[in-house]
Amino acid sequence: VKEGARFLGADLVGVASVHPHWVYSHEYDLIAREHRPLELPEGCHRAVVVALAMDYEAMRSSPTALAGAATGLGYSRMAYVAHLLAVFIRGLGYKALPSGNDTALSVPLAMAAGLGEAGRMGLLITERFGPRVRLCKVFTDMPLVADSFRPFGVWEFCRTCKTCAHHCPSRAIADGEPTPAGPNVSSHSGIRKWYVNGEKCFEYWAQNRQDCAVCIRVCPFNKAPGLLHDLVRTTVKHTSKFNPFFVRMDRAMGYDRMIPASVYWRRRRV
Repeated sequence: VKEGARFLGADLVGVASVHPHWVYSHEYDLIAREHRPLELPEGCHRAVVVALAMDYEAMRSSPTALAGAATGLGYSRMAYVAHLLAVFIRGLGYKALPSGNDTALSVPLAMAAGLGEAGRMGLLITERFGPRVRLCKVFTDMPLVADSFRPFGVWEFCRTCKTCAHHCPSRAIADGEPTPAGPNVSSHSGIRKWYVNGEKCFEYWAQNRQDCAVCIRVCPFNKAPGLLHDLVRTTVKHTSKFNPFFVRMDRAMGYDRMIPASVYWRRRRV
């Protein structure tokens, strides 16, 4: 199943046991204009979770329309991969329900599937791509062996870094310690973590007239593969001693700066 997901375009894939607290209690019927209880098909206790990487250079232009287009392409790939993977699993004789941002919380499922950790910005941070991924999943009754949570130093790094909080145009990302409750009704309170003020974030989207991915752009984990970057990732994974130094160097080297969209297109022409 994992090889099939990669064949269809997945950059990362894992299997998670589905905790009922991660499944939304209701869904909204746009045609009938009413809420109704949401339940997974009987026996669907596993989720195949897929991460799809977005274009590194395009995302460095956020909050421009170019970065928004890269995000939109990520969502298109989500739909394509999730649905084809569900068709593949059904062809093997099992139930399969494809899902994007709907049905259940993607970040906890991805963490349980071993794809990464939750960061200060509220997104999944993967070891290979940082937060520069879109997530989708397929719920199934196929008796798959579940993966396990694999931390690699994100929690301790985020406590030191705070780069996303300082650069957030809407000041929606908290720069303090983790808390057990969020700032408003849009928060999924009850877990000790960093809560993002989704209402402030979306208000900026409206002002910007498109989405925003500045937090993804400036995250030190958002790096293209390379010997130096891989060495830093390995060090962060094993010790938090050098985290302040790595944060300072990341800023000194300008990785948190926006790259104009015109630079992206000029490089593409070359």
